[in-house]
Amino acid sequence: MKTLACLLIILLLSGPAAAQRTSLPPRIVSAPWKEATISVRRFDPIRSFLIDVGKYEPVAQGIVSKTQLEYWRLPPEAAAEFLLLRAPGTDHGYIRLVRFTGVEQTPIRIGASAWDPGGYFSLMFRVKDIARVFEKAAALGFQGESEPIRFVFDSGDGSLPSDLGNVVIKAPDGINFALYERNSPPLSDYWDFEVLSQPFNAMQMVEHADISYGFFREELGFKAFYSDDFIDPVPSYNNFGLPQNLTTEITRRTRNLWPKPGETGRLELMEFVGLEGRNFRRRAAPPNIGILSVSYPVLDADLAFDLFRDAGGLPKYALRTFELQPYGTVAMFTAEAPDGALVNVFEVLEEAS
Repeated sequence: MKTLACLLIILLLSGPAAAQRTSLPPRIVSAPWKEATISVRRFDPIRSFLIDVGKYEPVAQGIVSKTQLEYWRLPPEAAAEFLLLRAPGTDHGYIRLVRFTGVEQTPIRIGASAWDPGGYFSLMFRVKDIARVFEKAAALGFQGESEPIRFVFDSGDGSLPSDLGNVVIKAPDGINFALYERNSPPLSDYWDFEVLSQPFNAMQMVEHADISYGFFREELGFKAFYSDDFIDPVPSYNNFGLPQNLTTEITRRTRNLWPKPGETGRLELMEFVGLEGRNFRRRAAPPNIGILSVSYPVLDADLAFDLFRDAGGLPKYALRTFELQPYGTVAMFTAEAPDGALVNVFEVLEEAS
């Protein structure tokens, strides 16, 4: 797995520059996340929503390898099947649905309020005709934190403010998809989709936004490209089900992160300052039901694991080799954020034939 270039990087890091790494954390990943893994009781209604409504296409379907189940430290009687889906024409932002059998499960965020920390709150998608998509999702049994709302988002970077439609739809067992429709200005040419884009962001509700950001910055090398403490100027109907009389009092502290600048592969942290919810982080692991993880590809998993540990990282699952279809043999380790969200880092060692 080690290449000459990676060995040179190690030598550089062991020299004088290494002493300065506290001010310049190592960038462990430099590509968008390849896929998000969601544990489900059954593939529908998420499969129907993504394929029939969102026009997604299957990539692969099959049995989860025993070596991957062992990676998750599941008992020998555990088994699982998977379905991997994607938006047409994309090479990342896939969604892997996994259905476990032979093992006890608990939904990670069932019954949670939006402001309760723990695990992943939602995956974010761009969408066209949000009202119609919301109606079709409701017909499949999805509910919502609200009906679609409209708001203006100003990133503060000098670009034109975005006029957005947004709704968080809720599949069974607390699995959420956040849908965004850009009314103006037009999306960049990067976005080419019929109804539903690939997911571009994964959101975590956190107990302390800056502690969580510190983990991603110091141990994985992420950077915040947008930070805000937001309070509505007037009581407002909102996409998180927050009582309107509290929207002018409760700060929503946001940190948007990426491993490198780009349209996709992002993570978002949100803290509802002053609201103390139940923390679901102890549930946020396989085989429990919900959004389990996002997986970032790297060229050298050995090097990434060394950098992670050198930065003080303690893996949830240590570096191990196993079969991950349809990619082939992979080397992977898993980092766990302070509120339980899992981040996989993997290298494809040998492609599937």
